[in-house]
Amino acid sequence: NFQRAIRAQKKIQYEEEKEARDAEKAAYLAKFEEEEAKKIPYEEEQALCEFLANFLERTYLSKPGDEAKTASENKDVVAVKDDPFAGLKPVSKKDADEEYFGKGKAKKKRTRATKNQDTSSGPFTLSVDTFEQFGLLSLNPPTSSEQVAKSVQELREKKEWYKQQPRGSIPTAAEIRKSNEKAVAKQRQSSEDGDAPQANKKAPQGAFSLSKDDFVPLGVGAAATSINSSWGQKPAASQEAS
Repeated sequence: NFQRAIRAQKKIQYEEEKEARDAEKAAYLAKFEEEEAKKIPYEEEQALCEFLANFLERTYLSKPGDEAKTASENKDVVAVKDDPFAGLKPVSKKDADEEYFGKGKAKKKRTRATKNQDTSSGPFTLSVDTFEQFGLLSLNPPTSSEQVAKSVQELREKKEWYKQQPRGSIPTAAEIRKSNEKAVAKQRQSSEDGDAPQANKKAPQGAFSLSKDDFVPLGVGAAATSINSSWGQKPAASQEAS
């Protein structure tokens, strides 16, 4: 009776904890759905389209308006006239001390101008993450510099297309990413399960016996002869034939 009472008490405690966990999970899901309802539908996908389009334009496309913009900014700068400090140059305390004590002026370090990298001259490359991001949007990434402009246009159009889709009508990027991860994990698990039987498979082995002809005795004298007296001898049929 005592053991039965303890089991009944543990069962009641387990059911109460399970109900509390279920209620907590339901409250979390309700709050999550409420927060998702406040967001713009497919906001992440639109931001991803904008990010990729800006990245391609900034990296592989030249903007003709940049030079004009820089020139207009330079026109707004007013030059200072009659500057009393125009002929003066800043001198560090270390250089002044060396010159005062007769060491002379220190040698200036040679500075080399950095060359601007031209992405159009080198090979066209994209990272693995960029390919994955294009896949989340169901778009093909560009494979050459000539296709960059077309890809930028497709990204802009895809962004506008996402704005017109109602909530829940198509899978989100997070759902597609999660589905891809599950598919990869399932494929890896199946490949590991397929390789396991082959790795564990061994040649069938019979029962071990000292009297087998393929056993080589390690002893000498009568002990070795008693173990297998026929080892190393020709069969009787072969002796008669010879």
